Amino acid sequence: MRRLENFIKIVVLTIIMLVVMLVADLLVMTYFGLKTDSGMTKFSTTYLSREVTKTVNEQGETQYSMSQQGIDRIDAFHGFAFLLDDAGDVVWSYQLPDDVPEHYTIRDIVRFTRYYLNDYPVYTHILDDVVLVAGMPRQTVWKYHFSFQISTVNMFAYVLPVLLLLNIIVLLVGPFLIIKHDEHRRERQRTSWIAGVSHDIRTPLSLVLGYADELLHSAQSNMEWIEKKSVAEKAQMIEQQAIRIKTLVTNLNTSNKLTYGMGVWHQEKVLLPALIRESICEIVNRGLDEKYDISVTIMETLEEFYVKGDRELIKRLIENLINNAISHNPQGCEISVSLTSQSRWICKRIQLEVSDNGCGVSKEQLKNFRASIKLDKLPEHGLGIRLVWQIASFHHWRVRFTRSNAGGFCCRIYVKPLIRNC
Repeated sequence: MRRLENFIKIVVLTIIMLVVMLVADLLVMTYFGLKTDSGMTKFSTTYLSREVTKTVNEQGETQYSMSQQGIDRIDAFHGFAFLLDDAGDVVWSYQLPDDVPEHYTIRDIVRFTRYYLNDYPVYTHILDDVVLVAGMPRQTVWKYHFSFQISTVNMFAYVLPVLLLLNIIVLLVGPFLIIKHDEHRRERQRTSWIAGVSHDIRTPLSLVLGYADELLHSAQSNMEWIEKKSVAEKAQMIEQQAIRIKTLVTNLNTSNKLTYGMGVWHQEKVLLPALIRESICEIVNRGLDEKYDISVTIMETLEEFYVKGDRELIKRLIENLINNAISHNPQGCEISVSLTSQSRWICKRIQLEVSDNGCGVSKEQLKNFRASIKLDKLPEHGLGIRLVWQIASFHHWRVRFTRSNAGGFCCRIYVKPLIRNC
C-alpha cells in the first residue's frame, strides 16, 4: 500500500512539476529569444520594398535603386539584397556575395525561397515587375517551413484550450486530493495504532487483574492462609506483566513517532560496544529468569567502535531483540549477542547479531514477517521487531531476519560506522 501511495504521489507531483517547469521554461526561452534576436525580426522585406525606387532614363531603360534608410537597415544586419526580373536576371544588387549567382532558373528560385541560397538565409518580396531578395550572413538564422492540414489546425484550436483547462484543474485539485488522501491514511493508521494497543495490552492486563483479584479474595477470606511465597510469586508476576505493559506502550509510542517523524532524536557519537553491554546489564538486573542465558561476543578490534545515532533508540533496538527471544521461548533458551567485522571486497562490514537457539520460525513465517513490517498498518503483534526495523532504517542500517545456525530466530544488522572504512 505504501509503495502504491508513494508511486501515486510521485506521479502527481511529477505532473505538477512538469507543468510548472514547462511554463517557466517557455517564459525563459521567450526572454532569451528576444534578447538574442538582436532585432532580426525587424529585417523585413516589406520595409525594404518600400525603400526601392524605380526610374526610367532618357534611353527608356528601367533602373532601380534603394534609399539610404534601406541601405542602412541592410548594413545593420551585415546582409545583402538584389532584385530579380521575370527572366531570372539580377537587375540590381547591394553587397552581393561573390558566391551568389546573378542568374536563376525557376527551380533555383523555388529552392531558395523555401530553404537557403548557398546556405544564406534569404527572404523574398514581390514588387510590381521584380522580386526583392534580401539575405543574411550564414549561420545567423535557422530557417524552416512547417505545414499542417487545416483539420489539424482546427483540432489544435479545440484541444489546446481543453488541455490548458485540464492542466489548471490538475494544479488546483491535485494537491487537495493528495492532502485529503494523506489525512485518510493517517486516520487509518491511528485506528490501527489503537487496535495494536488494545490487543498487545489485553493479555498482560488480564493477568495483572487476575493475580490482583486472587490476592484480594485471599486477603478477604482468611489472611493467615496466604503463604508468603504465594504472595511473592503473584506480586512478581504482576510486576513482570506491568513491565511488559510499560514496554509495549513505550514501543507503540516510539513506533508512532518514527512513523510520523514527530520524535526529537539526537544524532550523537555513540560507543556501540559499551551501549550493548549497558543494555544487557539493565535487562539482567531487572530479574532475568535463570532459564535464559545471554552471552556477548565483541571483537577486540571493535572495542572502540563508534556510530552516529540516538542512544535511547539503539538501546531500544537491542532490548527489543532480546525481549523477543525471551517472549517467544517460554521454555528458556540461550541468547547470543555479537559484534563482528567482516571483510567485503575492499570494505569492512560491521555486523550486530542477536540470535537464539529457541523454537525459531519457518521460512513461510519469515517471508510473511519481512513483508508485513514494511506495511503502513501497525501490526497487532510483533511490534518489537517492527520497531527494530524502524530504528535501523532511521539510522540507515540494513536489517536481515533469518534463522540462526542453532535453529532459532536471528537478526543481523549491518551497522554504519561513524567514519567509513572504505
